Amino acid sequence: MAEEEREFQGRQTAIKVWIADVLGGNYIKQEGWSPNYIELGGKQVSRVNVLATVVSKFMSEDGNYGVITLDDGTETIRVKGFGPDVIKLRDAKIGAIVQFIGKIKEYNEERYFAPEIVREVEDPNWIVVRKLELGKPKSPTATQTKTITVDEKKAEEEIKKEVENMSKTVFEMIRKLDSGNGADLKQLIKTTELDEEEVKNIVVGLLKSGDIFEPRKGFLKILE
Repeated sequence: MAEEEREFQGRQTAIKVWIADVLGGNYIKQEGWSPNYIELGGKQVSRVNVLATVVSKFMSEDGNYGVITLDDGTETIRVKGFGPDVIKLRDAKIGAIVQFIGKIKEYNEERYFAPEIVREVEDPNWIVVRKLELGKPKSPTATQTKTITVDEKKAEEEIKKEVENMSKTVFEMIRKLDSGNGADLKQLIKTTELDEEEVKNIVVGLLKSGDIFEPRKGFLKILE
């Protein structure tokens, strides 16, 4: 496994962290296009590098939504993919150790990850290396012997409901922002609590399903 990933131009460095510290850190929402972040060890962390085991996985039938749950021994967290991001989760296998790189997000009081890279790690010794690098989690709520059980059917139902709610939120906001000529996509992104990429991916899904259309570039209307 490469020690460091090549950074995408203009993006912040992906910081190696424990999931427990991601969940325990203070989440800061910024105005405009600046990325949200957590405060951790005096750093503003918006992108993370996590080594963890995939303990559950769900992919929607239409391919517009996918989620995996990661467990690094300190806590668990969900990784959510919408639209084009779903392909990044497709090859993740339950029980596999993966290196995850992505962004920290928060919606409806749930903190989660948005994926950039999910790559299987064949050598389990990297887990030992990561523990030596990070030491113990800084969060007082961390549980390094945490185990979970996943009710797959219940989890699937909850995920489907969540996707429906998020799509409905975007759909209704398009209706609200449309004064006759269509809802401005830029205004839609600023108005919702979702991340820019997530809003765009949900919009793509609504366009594909025929629920909305684009009368002109950058504007959206509901198909009545």
